[in-house]
Amino acid sequence: DRKIILFVFVGFLVNGCEDHPVYSGFLVDDNPTPLKCIKIVSFDPKITKALKEELSELEDKNCSYSINGYIHHVDTCNNPQVKSLGADFNGFVRLKVSNKGIPIYRVQSDFKSDEVAALKRVIIGLKREIF
Repeated sequence: DRKIILFVFVGFLVNGCEDHPVYSGFLVDDNPTPLKCIKIVSFDPKITKALKEELSELEDKNCSYSINGYIHHVDTCNNPQVKSLGADFNGFVRLKVSNKGIPIYRVQSDFKSDEVAALKRVIIGLKREIF
């Protein structure tokens, strides 16, 4: 646990000069890139609209790979530790790709009052790494 905390702390220091970095990674050892199709199953209308615009040529309702995501606002968080530290962001956008329901990839970026820019950042990262 201490190694993870140290790694995260060092990561924040290194990325401190960057406005809102994009964090991503494969959750499986065998990353199946490039994907040839994707099924959009997001329930958030903003995310669904952006994904349909950016991935329309790859969208296939019968694809075994699916993508969903959500926008989380930190101001809805009641964790006292988070509130006491303060944050230079007020939310994050996260997208997750799954294969037959098993998560294989995740990408996320924080935002400060600009969900649209964060959503663009994660979609660009997603397209670069997985398609």
